[in-house]
Amino acid sequence: MAAEPEEELVEKKKVSIVKIAIMALVGLVLVGVGAGGTVAYFILTKPPEDNPLAIVIEKKAGGDAHGAAGGHGDAKEAPKDGHGAPAAPAGPAGKPVPSKEAFATTYFEFPGNFTTNLRGSKRFIQVSIGLATQYDKKVIENVQKHEVAIRAEVLALLAEQSEVEVAGVENRKRMQNTIRDMINRVLMERTEFGGIENVYITALVMQ
Repeated sequence: MAAEPEEELVEKKKVSIVKIAIMALVGLVLVGVGAGGTVAYFILTKPPEDNPLAIVIEKKAGGDAHGAAGGHGDAKEAPKDGHGAPAAPAGPAGKPVPSKEAFATTYFEFPGNFTTNLRGSKRFIQVSIGLATQYDKKVIENVQKHEVAIRAEVLALLAEQSEVEVAGVENRKRMQNTIRDMINRVLMERTEFGGIENVYITALVMQ
């Protein structure tokens, strides 16, 4: 049998190589299709919480990040106040509450009473006196420290009053203011600061 020409052998080898390459390519395509189907089945059957792709699809289907459940993506949330609570419905503006800076008031009542005769009368007066200040406790400490001098001045002041001058509400208010000024004067002379803002006559007896 005569040998085939060399050119025909080369041509047959080329054809065989092309067939092998085509078969290999078809095999790869089939494998890829099968793997793709498996992956798609795995993705679609996994629970949403374990499936990132499914989560993305759900978000897109449900609207934006603030969309309501059930596809109402265009629903608007109720307005919130600064603390996250629903804002109060709009209405007529009310009057603003006035704010006033408050300071603690300290009270002090002299122990015992102030008793003295009234001017031009056989009757005497007995008074109980309290003080108030919004300064610090140093003011009350000064009052206690100089109580003897203050008591002497208060008794002298009361002894200058007549029966008419101590009777009635208005006269009592006048005496309270006069005693306040006198106490502050005593404190200024001895401590260079008064600080007593109010004096109260808590009891008054005239006999």
